[in-house]
Amino acid sequence: MLVLLNGTVAAEQAPDKKTTAIFTAELQSAIDGAQKMLLAKQPFPDEAAVGFFKNGFKLPKGYLEQTADKILEQRGKFAKVTDLTRTALAYSAAGGNLNNIAGIDLYPFLMNHAGIDTEGAAAVAAAYITSNNSYSISMERTNRYPDMLFNQLLDMQLADGSWPLAGQTQGDPAATAWVLTALAPQLGSEQTTKPVQEALVWLRSKQQQDGGFDGKTATTAQVMVALSSLGIDVADFATEGGSSLLDHLLSRKLPEGGFAQTAGGGGDIQASSQAYLALTSYKLLSKQAGLLYSGLHHAGQGQVAIHIEGPGSTLATGHVSGGDAVKAATAFLQEKGLAYKLNADSAKPSFTAIEGIQNGRYNGKGEWRLAVFNGSSWLYAHNSMGRLTIGDGDQLLVYYADHMELVDQMQIEWKLKDGQKMNGSPAAHTPFDLYIKKSDGQVGGLPAWGVTVTLQGKSKVADSAGKVSFAGMKPGVYPVQITKYRKDAAPGIVKRTVALHVSSPNLDTFADAKQVAGWARFDMAMALSSGYIQGVSANGNVLAPKQKLTRAEFLTLLLRLLHEFPDAKAVSGFQDVKPGKWYSGTVAKAVELGVVSRSSGKFEPDRGITREEAAVMIAKAARLSAYGSAERVKFADISGLLQASRQAIQAMNEHEVMTGSNGRFDPKQVLVREQAAAILVRVQKLMPELLY
Repeated sequence: MLVLLNGTVAAEQAPDKKTTAIFTAELQSAIDGAQKMLLAKQPFPDEAAVGFFKNGFKLPKGYLEQTADKILEQRGKFAKVTDLTRTALAYSAAGGNLNNIAGIDLYPFLMNHAGIDTEGAAAVAAAYITSNNSYSISMERTNRYPDMLFNQLLDMQLADGSWPLAGQTQGDPAATAWVLTALAPQLGSEQTTKPVQEALVWLRSKQQQDGGFDGKTATTAQVMVALSSLGIDVADFATEGGSSLLDHLLSRKLPEGGFAQTAGGGGDIQASSQAYLALTSYKLLSKQAGLLYSGLHHAGQGQVAIHIEGPGSTLATGHVSGGDAVKAATAFLQEKGLAYKLNADSAKPSFTAIEGIQNGRYNGKGEWRLAVFNGSSWLYAHNSMGRLTIGDGDQLLVYYADHMELVDQMQIEWKLKDGQKMNGSPAAHTPFDLYIKKSDGQVGGLPAWGVTVTLQGKSKVADSAGKVSFAGMKPGVYPVQITKYRKDAAPGIVKRTVALHVSSPNLDTFADAKQVAGWARFDMAMALSSGYIQGVSANGNVLAPKQKLTRAEFLTLLLRLLHEFPDAKAVSGFQDVKPGKWYSGTVAKAVELGVVSRSSGKFEPDRGITREEAAVMIAKAARLSAYGSAERVKFADISGLLQASRQAIQAMNEHEVMTGSNGRFDPKQVLVREQAAAILVRVQKLMPELLY
């Protein structure tokens, strides 16, 4: 029970106690009627989306895309924090991931929004609710975090126990209700007990004899959501001799569906939306099915790189959807036609054999294990209390282990001409040292001594500090392979391939640097620094920013960005890509990855690549999807293109990779080198996993 300051008692839902709330057929009929009215409204009210999700009802067709349109149109920058939270919660309820709408993460926009300090307690409460339905992976610094919002709410409470509207000194029932709804997940904590008790006493004092608040259905409904979230039966919440909250709400229900805002009024969209949420919250209470504003976050499955490493070689690599790690790995093995066996533990399944390689292969030693690299460290299934899950940008490793260690990171050290030590991508033709670090399942960052490091056909063994040294190299992106195979035993370390970026000279050192367009200079400088772009002349000092790119050249740059390294001996299957050509392995790798299709039989490697073709390749290679409605992208010159091309162009536009100009995309225009540089840098920003 919840004991109020005036000595009265209010019911409080407890985990081991069944609630007294009873959700009747009459109440379900009221939900159905409101739903019918809301579905008939255009545009569909965002406030109601959460209720539809919690009731298991489908939102209107196209609603998710239309909501994405609002976010994309403003690039996440909403004038009011209340508009941002309403849109974010609606987008989540519709199944979207508010942390990734074509690369836009609403979390930093929310937590840095000035409106949190100016729009009042209700806005702060909505921001707190939204932040708790978010899982941001943004590297952008935020001025606030959820605990700060929680404390801010407590600090905003007035002496009488209420919370005011923005700029007001008197308490407001709607604002107080929003705050109580936000605090509900923390009910029973030392920090919330007294504030909640005081607020309930204040609400009781403001309730009218007819059971409502402020004479408005919307306000009454908001109070109902708050009380139901706190575990209080609104059918019993009433002044002495007066009607209850629930009775008051039902008195505003209209025969044709929906609710009136005031007594005797007609159907009102705000009143109907809030009443629908109130009844939904009460239904959740009666079924003890959680809170109205919890469990809304949809992280999205994303794409995860997967490696199956056997004791002697790599068995398979590719990509899987996020979710449960074992299920994802199992689906991948099935797709690749690789045989496997799982143990009988349904709570925490694990592989006991893959491709005939059984646990205990080496004199009873060794077993198949799973680990996930999240960009900074390894998470081990055998060290985890529960089951491992994977998300966008993670790397899933299935490996055969016998006290085996994993490559944790590769640090790079080199020197400037003046002897100053530098870290990061080495300059072209400059000697450098690689320090290989490992994780033993308990501690990371340990020196990986004794491992074999192979780069450009040269293999070296790391010393006691995990160090190997190499001579300078041409600009580019190179695979560094790290292994430690052992005879008649599992490897001492799991094989891993890490990308090494060797920087091209600075932009200003090229003879034709001034020919780079002003808009492209930053991107060109970044592409040079990352080793994606190099000079085209024999001595490398000519950049040729306006030179057209062939299909083979662009594909090479794209795979270089994605750290996908071709096998020169691989065969692509195209009639016009002969083995032994400089691009044959690249085209074969692109076919393997699904970036290009062999359906036409020809690749035309030496033909200039059009913007349309580049868009399709990028969308496939970087796995970029469209989020908003197709109608939002208003290029005058794409209507006659294939649907796949239009969707790819839409994805490029939404992610701001290829935006077009003057209402045109120019799909048949051939790309030049400075345009490609800008594309590479923009795609890199969308894929933070490429930084590791």
